[in-house]
Amino acid sequence: MVEAGRRLARLYTYALIAALYAPIVVMAAYSFDDSKFFGVWGGFTARWYRLLAHDPQAWEALRNSVAVAVASALISTALALPAALSTRKVDRDLASLLTYPPVIMPEITEAVALMIMFLKLGFPLGVVSVVIGHTAFNVAYAYVALTPAGSSGARLAMAARTLGAGPLEAFLRVAVPVSMPGIVAALALTFMMSFTDFTKTLFTKGPGFVTLPILIWNRARRPGLSPYTSQPAIAALSTVLVAMSIAVAFTFTLYQARRQPGRGGA
Repeated sequence: MVEAGRRLARLYTYALIAALYAPIVVMAAYSFDDSKFFGVWGGFTARWYRLLAHDPQAWEALRNSVAVAVASALISTALALPAALSTRKVDRDLASLLTYPPVIMPEITEAVALMIMFLKLGFPLGVVSVVIGHTAFNVAYAYVALTPAGSSGARLAMAARTLGAGPLEAFLRVAVPVSMPGIVAALALTFMMSFTDFTKTLFTKGPGFVTLPILIWNRARRPGLSPYTSQPAIAALSTVLVAMSIAVAFTFTLYQARRQPGRGGA
């Protein structure tokens, strides 16, 4: 009976994974379709990826996406780290009270609020406004990722201070190393949130500034007008975006898995 239950749970897990990844697999398969439109398989081809490799707009969008994501991840994590390292419960409770609402708030509401704020302040829309917009809400995700390890790091840093370590020494040699799993988690999470973001980018970008999600949306609105906007070409571009996202996720997972044996053997 127990073995049957385990087998059923295993089948359910496999079915859930298949349901999650089936649309991605179908999209990736059609990115190798020789036909310009979905529905009729025209044969296997890699021409859409060759076309993508020589697409200047795609390369520019990729550079913009990576630059914004890296900047937002670094700034968000740096801003959230002091709050996560707080040793006072009242400070942690206040930080949690202020950071959790943006996590559950509808993204369209956040995006409209950012756009109105920039317009009212007369702030020029462009790469800086996009980074500010992403960072303003990525701080919340960074704080959530940092809090468990940060609390432990803060307590150990305080213990180091009582044993004679200076503030900077306790921070660099105790708090930061202990909090490193949380720091890596915060960097990976905020990078992916920013790299794949569409809504906040759409409402805070200036004319001519394009990221990969924005480029995919622009081309998907006008299918078939050029080889770059054909459906398999859009599928190829989307597959590249998904592949990069999965690569970051797997890299973080491997990092966490490699840390576990060492921690268990300490």
